[in-house]
Amino acid sequence: MRRMWAGLGSILMGVGLVLGSTVGAWAQNGLERFEKELKPQLEFKSFTYKNPAPLGTSGFVLNDVVAVVPANAATGDKETTVRIDKVTVEALDFDRMKEDAKDDEAPRFAKLKLEGMTGDDEMFTMLTPFGVPKVPFDIALDYTIDEKAKVLTLKMLEVSLRGQATLSLSLIMDGISDKSKAKDDGRLRVASLTIDDTGLLAKALPTIAKEEGAKPDDFVNTALMTLAGFAALQGPATDKQLDAVASFVADWKAPKGPLVLGLKPAKTAGIDDLAKIMIPNALVDLFGFTATYSATKVGAAKAGAAKK
Repeated sequence: MRRMWAGLGSILMGVGLVLGSTVGAWAQNGLERFEKELKPQLEFKSFTYKNPAPLGTSGFVLNDVVAVVPANAATGDKETTVRIDKVTVEALDFDRMKEDAKDDEAPRFAKLKLEGMTGDDEMFTMLTPFGVPKVPFDIALDYTIDEKAKVLTLKMLEVSLRGQATLSLSLIMDGISDKSKAKDDGRLRVASLTIDDTGLLAKALPTIAKEEGAKPDDFVNTALMTLAGFAALQGPATDKQLDAVASFVADWKAPKGPLVLGLKPAKTAGIDDLAKIMIPNALVDLFGFTATYSATKVGAAKAGAAKK
């Protein structure tokens, strides 16, 4: 009997050790996982931040981030510094980003936000010659890949140049694998693109036109004439959507709200289907194209260039 109890005690102790180690792994919060598993892999000369805090089991928050990128060919053989006011990671596929993770397996999910990103790299000043001030970027990303169903759901990819413009994209695609070596056969199920120009084009287009020896309206009118040529081959349903696009383009100096473009094909669409876009009304009938703009003018698409 004693031997039986002794044996049972040993088994229970072993189970306890296993459970203890497992619970210990589960108990790690997102910040601890980042600092232990991912931070050592970052190839920066230095990487500092303030007031770090965990955000659930797979998230974290970092403030006043400063990353110094070593000199390399991509940076013109000089060190560059990137600063981010706040990094918020709500969820991250740590298992696919660890050092011992398989190279051909992409992270299956991520939900993060970078607020107030600036730097001394050319990327952050490339619009300055066009009259656009150097202002911070904000970036938000939220996506998942269903590895079994091979479905990519991009809930949000948003890039904002503060006070100038914001682009927001969301989509669902079938045939997208989490394996980088797999042959993807991506087919679009639905997509939405929001263009919110709050001053970018009004500042940049005059400078671009001047460099080409032209006037800003010359570029705008060319775009409107191209739209008019396409609209002439379409029916009322398609022209209604194109009116929103033409109205937004015509208001380039001061857009009256964002332009929202949508696609929802009758059947999922792939790259090969783009050849059908010139078929009259295919844009709406086959691709489910929609466009909304608060200051849409009826007939704007077929009107062509604005009268001077």
